[in-house]
Amino acid sequence: MKLKGAVASALLLAGASGVVHAEDGVKISGFVDINLEHLSTPKNSVNRISSGGLNASRLVFSGDEDLGGGSKAFFTHEMQFSADTGAGPTPRQSFVGLTGSWGTISMGRQNTPSYWIAGYADPSWSADYSIVSNMQFFYAPYRENNSLAYNTPRVGGFMGRFMVTAGQEDGTSNGRYVSTAIEYREGPLFAGAVSDLKYNKNLTGPNILSSRDNYFALAYRFGSVEPTFIYHTYNGYYAYPPYVGFNASGWDAQAGVRWQITDRHRVFASFVVKKDDKNVAMSDAKGMLLGYGYNLSKRTDLYANYGRINVKNNTTVAYPMTFNSSGSPSPNSGIQLGIRHAF
Repeated sequence: MKLKGAVASALLLAGASGVVHAEDGVKISGFVDINLEHLSTPKNSVNRISSGGLNASRLVFSGDEDLGGGSKAFFTHEMQFSADTGAGPTPRQSFVGLTGSWGTISMGRQNTPSYWIAGYADPSWSADYSIVSNMQFFYAPYRENNSLAYNTPRVGGFMGRFMVTAGQEDGTSNGRYVSTAIEYREGPLFAGAVSDLKYNKNLTGPNILSSRDNYFALAYRFGSVEPTFIYHTYNGYYAYPPYVGFNASGWDAQAGVRWQITDRHRVFASFVVKKDDKNVAMSDAKGMLLGYGYNLSKRTDLYANYGRINVKNNTTVAYPMTFNSSGSPSPNSGIQLGIRHAF
């Protein structure tokens, strides 16, 4: 399942949080995010205190070293935890790399090109209730182990993103992932396209099968208002060992907007329509998310989120309102009232 978090975590950590600098150059930063939550299924509901409404609570160690000639070495080790119970940590990202005028290369566990392309056009920045994460990405990859990534320099607004992984490293192609992406960012316009190929072992047989996910993302900023759009096609075999494996194909589209009303007030909205070719393992569905945030300071936010997913058929694979719930059936609507503090 997906580990939730803000797709713009690097920007948020650099700009919205305080950063502790140790003498050796290591930076310590992160988020603590807790909310009061009401989750509903068609037959029952639950009230609880939950971690990670806007983004996952996490602790991040990072740093860089100037190598001269415009080049730097850098690293990040990022750990997620449940702020409501103190449980964890569990790994999010852990990578090391080099960057310079020739581009950026990195190795380890890290976000995929599709995370950065489609994730930018997610108005909620991949919040817990994000219907981009929970309906469009769903079982498709957006964070991978044993990966090698390369980003080209940005030229005339264009930049390429590439990633390949070693998979399970068991002598087969099981778990391998290949991604190619191009993005354009200039002034108020953002546009990107990415194609992901993933190999997974069939959970009920010896064969290794593949899946293909393609994303096109678009955003344009009109002053303080930024409409966004994502179109996604999927086809192949998807697996979450050892629990779920299924074949599916189809498409989905997201239309959304984020609006920075004032320095303190902001809102976002996101709507997804999903059309599955077979409606057997997965169903046609519609989802929506509304969010409001209030900045108490540069590092502390109050927020309210409401999300809902309606499916056409009661299929074996359900779209979750949140991946932070182990109940059955998965909740299809939820309300969160929370506080997030960046450090």
